Amino acid sequence: MSRCGGHVRPVHPVDPTRLVLDAADDARAAGPGHVWLLDLPEESVTVTGDEHRLHQVVGNLLANARTHTPGGTRVVVRLRPGGGTARLTVTDDGPGIPGDLVPEVFGRFVRADRSRSRGSGGTGLGLSIVLAVVTAHGGTAEVTSRPGHTEFTLDLPVPRPDGPDADG
Repeated sequence: MSRCGGHVRPVHPVDPTRLVLDAADDARAAGPGHVWLLDLPEESVTVTGDEHRLHQVVGNLLANARTHTPGGTRVVVRLRPGGGTARLTVTDDGPGIPGDLVPEVFGRFVRADRSRSRGSGGTGLGLSIVLAVVTAHGGTAEVTSRPGHTEFTLDLPVPRPDGPDADG
């Protein structure tokens, strides 16, 4: 069991490939003017965690790409296992994050357009939720950005076959 937002949630094996597929379907519906591409592994990948919260993470990253880039932007979601982690990247070819904002982009209430109010833009919590959930799952979240290339990288630990998360 894990605590997330004051609620106790069950921790189970989660297939991040399925989460990406579901979140990408939602993103395509919400942002039909964007180009949504998936690069997923042939083999199954499993992490241990709270499926609902991990789906929220992927959804937040895709919503962020849609919200902060113009129509026609290409967004690539890639999932790769390796080195004891499942690496999820969301890369877009939009305008990029302003350089002074990159170090604080995962902070609470941070908005790219600081002139926007809660009524006209987001609350600035989406990426702070991403960081909090990924960290609670023992993972890391990073971002790199320049004009024409922004990439969010999440590394989530995969259970060791002989470790405490192994079946049996």
